[in-house]
This record gives sequence, structure tokens and C-alpha cells, in this order.
Amino acid sequence: MLEPNTTHWFPMRIRHSNPVRLMRTKELLDKEDGVGATYVAMKFKRVSDTKMALAPAIDNLIFVRITYNSMKGIKSNKALFEPLRYIMHPVLNEDGTTHSEILIVPDAMMNDFIRVTSEANDKVVYFDNINYASKPGQKVMITEGTFAGVKGVIKRIKGNVCVVIPVKQTIAVAITGLHRSQMIYLSDEDFDNED
Repeated sequence: MLEPNTTHWFPMRIRHSNPVRLMRTKELLDKEDGVGATYVAMKFKRVSDTKMALAPAIDNLIFVRITYNSMKGIKSNKALFEPLRYIMHPVLNEDGTTHSEILIVPDAMMNDFIRVTSEANDKVVYFDNINYASKPGQKVMITEGTFAGVKGVIKRIKGNVCVVIPVKQTIAVAITGLHRSQMIYLSDEDFDNED
């Protein structure tokens, strides 16, 4: 549940964005009071036949660690931040109807995502099919290597076993090249015990 004065990670979209506008928005947010952190997932993209460059994985997605009240103030008082949009998700009511709420990402999930995507690693691939990434699967925690402690879900991608880290219906990455001996199975309770 969204608490207005509690710091949360908000995944946000930027209307009519491109990589330059996204990075400029990140720079401006980093200078604002109340913003604890910002994060843009980056990956190498081909910019010409012979050159690769680091660029945002998704041109209009930024994660902002802030309170709802502080973000509300920034969005309403700054023309530069008006294009920022919360990502909404449906929530089921007790009577069977649904309503929309602002999506927030638990700290542990965001920490795992940042840890996995913050450095170039050929075993990390961005997952195109967010619907497949978000489907239920065997929950695990990696126990060995660079990503020890990271939680994810086992998926088969092109016949290979991977650990997918989906971030609340926004983006997902897969860690390839892992053997099942490098992970332990988790119950739903152990996996969800994040925040």
C-alpha cells in the first residue's frame, strides 16, 4: 500500500521520451530535494555497423526513490517534470471489482535489479516478453558467483535454464549460464519476504 510520506521506489514513464530526454530528466531529478536516488537500466546498443554504446535499456523508464508527497510536489511545481507518469496497476477489491493504484517496487526487488544490471555482464540479458517473465514459476535464490543472494524465477529461454528477475510489470532481466547447483529453491513466503 502506498504511504504518502514513506520513501518508495516508483517506476515512472516519461511521455514522448528518447534516450537524451530520459538522461536529462535523471540529471534534473538527481538535483531535486527529497529524491533519494534515481536509476535507469542501461545496456549496450548498436549505434552503427561497427560501434556499440551504453544506452538506456528502455527509452522512457526511470526508477525514482522518493516519497509520494515529494514526487507530487516536484511534478506539480516543475514544468520540466510534467511528462513524468506513474505506472498504474490493477488491484482487486473485496467485492470482485478492480481499481488502479500507483505501482511501487519493493526495496529488495529493486536492489537485486540494480545489482544485476549495474555492470556490463554478458550473462545478463534484457527480457523482451514481460508477460512471460511475470508468469509464475519456481522461485529461487542464487547461492554462488557474482549474483549470490539475488532472487528470481526459473524460466526456460531458448531451451536454456535462466533466472529471471521481473520488476513489477515494468522490465525484466534474465541471468543465463547458471547451473541448478548454484541456486536454492524458495517458498513463496521466503521469496516475498522482501520489505
